[in-house]
Amino acid sequence: MDNNEKFWSEFIEMYRQHTCLWDVKSNEYLNKQKRNASYNNLLEKLREIKANATLEFLKKKINNIRTAFRRELKKVQDSKRTGAGGDVYEPNLWYYDLLLFTVHSKTGRKGQSSDEQENFGNIVVRI
Repeated sequence: MDNNEKFWSEFIEMYRQHTCLWDVKSNEYLNKQKRNASYNNLLEKLREIKANATLEFLKKKINNIRTAFRRELKKVQDSKRTGAGGDVYEPNLWYYDLLLFTVHSKTGRKGQSSDEQENFGNIVVRI
């Protein structure tokens, strides 16, 4: 693992610890003060590699990371639905496994069908 991957692995782990930023079922998710404090902690971490990082940059970076993850997750889920057992898509995103924790936060959201909720439960973690 190079220094860049090491940094982003640590960053994602910090993000995971701040459930108020990603877990919609958390009581703290709607607490703006708690969310701002969490963003500030992550901003400090981000400034280790980008000294002039702003809150806006941080939020965009998190969004980009999560968007790439969701794209890979969709490919995995689609391949499970349409392919044979051996044709399951293998994610190319190096931090895919690190972000699997975000999947479980989606299972309780309004507007999601029960089929979608079941699909999230069938995710297998690669080792």
